[in-house]
Amino acid sequence: MPRFAEFDVEGLRKSSAVVDFPWSETWVTLIRVDAKGVVRQAKSLTEKVSLLTVASDKDLVIASCPEIYAVDDLSAARAAVKASVAREMTPSLG
Repeated sequence: MPRFAEFDVEGLRKSSAVVDFPWSETWVTLIRVDAKGVVRQAKSLTEKVSLLTVASDKDLVIASCPEIYAVDDLSAARAAVKASVAREMTPSLG
């Protein structure tokens, strides 16, 4: 039996409510608490991709930047972080 059956994030702001959430910024830390209570954090873009890849709807994922936000749309967060990775890998012209 998981230690936590469900996480209540009603008191937290939602990341989906922020236009252009700064996912790729180094001052944004993602924190994931899984259903068994295991806590992981991600600061670098690579770590954020990994964390979001394994995160499920049963996990608590929050973003600290410096306020705390509940990551309420994992698909959108994954897409935004992957887009940031793609931009970093694209050579700039000029």
